[in-house]
Amino acid sequence: MAGHLASQAGEVERDLMATKTMDTKTTRSRAETERRLIDVALDLIRRDGVLAGLNLREVADGAGVNRGNIYHYFGSRRELLRAAISRRFDALAESIIAGRRGRRFVERRLRTFRSPDKIHDSQLRALLVIDGDETVDPMPRFEAALSGLRQDVIDGDIDRAHDLEALHVALSSLLRGYQIFREPYAKRIEAAPKALDKRVVAIVRTWLEAMAQPPEASRSPQANRLPPASRRKGK
Repeated sequence: MAGHLASQAGEVERDLMATKTMDTKTTRSRAETERRLIDVALDLIRRDGVLAGLNLREVADGAGVNRGNIYHYFGSRRELLRAAISRRFDALAESIIAGRRGRRFVERRLRTFRSPDKIHDSQLRALLVIDGDETVDPMPRFEAALSGLRQDVIDGDIDRAHDLEALHVALSSLLRGYQIFREPYAKRIEAAPKALDKRVVAIVRTWLEAMAQPPEASRSPQANRLPPASRRKGK
């Protein structure tokens, strides 16, 4: 009797181990399929441009799966794009943060403008917005960035009178706009993109350095020298 019970217990244990093995393989298989779908989607966007849209049949064929897998894993084209953005951004975020660590406000922000958007993060987020997605986050890691700006105030690189949230929005919009239109801008003024980068960085540096002064001091000297309206009327 005892031997029979031991045999049954052994069979149950083997069944459990087999189930765990199958679950692990299923998990790995799903993760691998999702990764392939995301990689193919990003490759197609790089090839055809962000506004060309995604042909889901091409994505599925490129990943070597049935198109139904896209809907099974992601639900829609929009969710596939969102997953691709998150996956690529998270993969590079740590290295980007490490590169900025220990740098003061001006150099930290200028480093962002000097770094090319290799993962097309701005273009992909813009594509989702154009597609009507109201859940797009234009400023990932916003709280961490805001915390960094508060430290910049403590360090004296930003005057405490400045609106830090508005400052981050302005810098983010400037960066993303330049990333999206960098090459068309360069073509329009007949300049090499890298040469234009240096010119833009020089202008941005002036703006960033002005943040150390209070908002009133940021007004142009010419504007401060203008006579009051009452005096102008008298002339």
